[in-house]
Amino acid sequence: MDEDFFNNELIENFEQMLDNRDYKYYDSEDLVEIIEFYIEVNDSEYAKRALEYAEKLHPDNLDIRIKRIDYLLFTNKLKEAAVIIKELKEIAAKEIDYLLVEARFWGMKNMPKKAIKIYEKALEIDDEETDFICNCIGNEYLNLDEVHSALVAFKKAIKFNPENDYSFYSIIQCYEEINDEKDCIEFLKDYIEDNPYSEAAWLQLGLLYNHQKEYDEAINAFDYVIAINPNSISAHTNKANSLDFLGRYNDAIATLEETLEYDTSAASTYLKIGELYEKLDKTQKALKSYHISIKEDPQLDKAWANLAALYDKLANFDEAEYYINRAIELDNDNINYYRNSIYYLLKQMKFEEAIEHLEKLIELDPLVFNSWYAYIETLIAIGEYEQAIAIIITGALKNFNRAELFYQLSNAYYHTDQDKLGDEALTNALLLNRSLKDNMLEIYPILQEKILNINQEPS
Repeated sequence: MDEDFFNNELIENFEQMLDNRDYKYYDSEDLVEIIEFYIEVNDSEYAKRALEYAEKLHPDNLDIRIKRIDYLLFTNKLKEAAVIIKELKEIAAKEIDYLLVEARFWGMKNMPKKAIKIYEKALEIDDEETDFICNCIGNEYLNLDEVHSALVAFKKAIKFNPENDYSFYSIIQCYEEINDEKDCIEFLKDYIEDNPYSEAAWLQLGLLYNHQKEYDEAINAFDYVIAINPNSISAHTNKANSLDFLGRYNDAIATLEETLEYDTSAASTYLKIGELYEKLDKTQKALKSYHISIKEDPQLDKAWANLAALYDKLANFDEAEYYINRAIELDNDNINYYRNSIYYLLKQMKFEEAIEHLEKLIELDPLVFNSWYAYIETLIAIGEYEQAIAIIITGALKNFNRAELFYQLSNAYYHTDQDKLGDEALTNALLLNRSLKDNMLEIYPILQEKILNINQEPS
């Protein structure tokens, strides 16, 4: 909607008249424009006042009666709209505005086939709004899940008006839904032939080439976008991704750095640059980029997490722990952050803190066996055998009937002098998976002396 639409002198004068409780004559065309404005800006109260004023001045005017239908559809009063649609059926059957509101009515009634028929009638008598009507037809076909038919309609719309963005992106959406990237690429090539300066088309073409792993073609497309709009952050970012996939990390960094002067979200750019420096094994430059990213946006959790991982590689576990905790504060439900935190804590033998995060990890994703196993193993490591037994019985075994759990359970029972229960658990472990026996005897030495007491011979 252009700026003039919102700075409409007609609207200002009308509202001033209402505020002053004056009376002024408006012809029907001006009133139709005023009503349309308020419907467009979703102002139902003023739309109602304008409509009532229009009906008093021009009670029998067909265009205003049609606007009444429009308003009723806008306020979702379909029963009232149906009455007027029926009343005007004969006298307005060839009026384009009437056909459009009738078609919309049937669309809102979830009768897309009937809506399409009305829109097709409208096409027969109007050649100025072909793109709008075809877009409406395309939408109704989408409601029917007839994506190919929708695609035909949207292509007809864009042929009539190549600058219609709605038609363009609807075509892209249709190709996505039918999973036909190759035909979409051909459509974009044809479109670009007629519209060589279309930034959107070149960008979409580059994205599709990227998805097809045709990175050189993608870079070429993104270069065209940059030639058309040197400040296109999306083109630079996606070009950098293509260069990244090709292993051209230095070129990717240079491409991203071009955006830093005008990028309003530089934090994400510095984050990506840091990741590229890591791939080049330039640790100090990566650290610097991540720190700048955090300075630009302290809420960017991934930058904190990446710093934690990098400090871990440098064996600086205190720093790793600090930065991953900041990431967790920013995204308290991120499973990967908890996993990394547990890893850093266990390296420092900080079992109590690790247990807290293991509990949270299991709460977030209870169906991951390794989380339960690590949780129980950590409890065993600090001698919390009773708690380990409770966790295995009341939690882990409800989700997994795994031999590892029974080996852990038997170990915990033996350490709490519950040999009979230990024997039962060890028997179950051997029945479920005897091949793990040697490894488990190594982890839990107490099982070496106990295994001979049960009624199964060791293999």
